[in-house]
Amino acid sequence: MEYGTPNSVGMARLKQVLINDKHFNPERLNAILSNDAHKLLNNYFELAPEQVAADIAFDEHGNYIIRIKAVSNRVKIMGILP
Repeated sequence: MEYGTPNSVGMARLKQVLINDKHFNPERLNAILSNDAHKLLNNYFELAPEQVAADIAFDEHGNYIIRIKAVSNRVKIMGILP
């Protein structure tokens, strides 16, 4: 096997190292992403911070899968151009 070539065992080990690493805190990263997503979506929708949630997972290739769920009951009215 060549160096730099990903394999499933290596990627699984890397994932586990990142999750166990005290500097990589998935819950903290989810909270930061949720907060940033709320700031963005709040420009267009009426929603409270607790109505936005982010979740980060990994696929079998070690890629990040980012899911953001936001619940809003109203779209904000956009300005009208003259």
